[in-house]
Amino acid sequence: MFKYFCILVWIIISIGQPVLSDCLPTPEMKEIPEEIYVEIHPTAITSIDEMTSTFDYQFYLGYSFETEEANSYCSLKLDDLKGIFDPSFEFSNAISAKRLTPYWVEIEDYEVYVEVKYGGTFKGEFDFTFYPFDKQSLHIDLTSFYSIDDLDIELEEQNITALDNLEVAGWDVKGFQSQASIKTYFGDDEEYQVIKYSKDLNRNSMSMTFRFFLPLFVLVSLNFLSLRLKPEDFETKIEIQLAVIISIAAYSIIMDTKIPDLHYLTIADAIMTVVFLSSASLLAFSIIKKRISDDENS
Repeated sequence: MFKYFCILVWIIISIGQPVLSDCLPTPEMKEIPEEIYVEIHPTAITSIDEMTSTFDYQFYLGYSFETEEANSYCSLKLDDLKGIFDPSFEFSNAISAKRLTPYWVEIEDYEVYVEVKYGGTFKGEFDFTFYPFDKQSLHIDLTSFYSIDDLDIELEEQNITALDNLEVAGWDVKGFQSQASIKTYFGDDEEYQVIKYSKDLNRNSMSMTFRFFLPLFVLVSLNFLSLRLKPEDFETKIEIQLAVIISIAAYSIIMDTKIPDLHYLTIADAIMTVVFLSSASLLAFSIIKKRISDDENS
């Protein structure tokens, strides 16, 4: 019985051997192609650190190229790209990045497609001018080891449907763009392509309206209502207006802790300045009015 089992196993291996050999990369697949097509599929933005202008990002990176000879269809999972052309991609704005999955290689006819998942922390260029109603663009800069003289990198046309399910706490994902540019490095006469993949995020306006404007509206309303107090309630009026000014100053300090120290003013700074000056003006008006009233009665 064992003899027949061994014969059966040998027959299965013998039949499957040609199939396995057909799925091995050919020497042509390791050569530098004339051009490759690159695409990125976002999967998750796990956190955004506004104080350091960094974000944690996970995505699939894929590229494809054509061979001169047709090949039988097969797919492979590889721990390294030995036998397959590797453009040696680098993420220029990555603080830390690592490969999360093996390389998935699909070979069909004249096309070779390679896909792998990456994750890491990337440095952004945050602009807080319109904070707390700002729009940020999180981007990944992708470059290759090969110059444009050796390899032409093209952007694959893609419809990023994954953004429909991509959720970022406190932000609304609005768009995805890709663009290519040319860059030269110091001490190197070669030109290199830089692919920038950007995602546009709008800060959640409804959340910021309640968190930012509602407390200020209550404080300003209380300040103006204090003007309706009777003249004999002057001390109460001053106490209320002083409390409002102190509260606004404390609220301003809290708002400043949400974003880094900036060399320019934001919309939040402008609003806080107007609110603070108007409250201080009301306090000064109440004091001057009291002084005039006392002078007239003396």
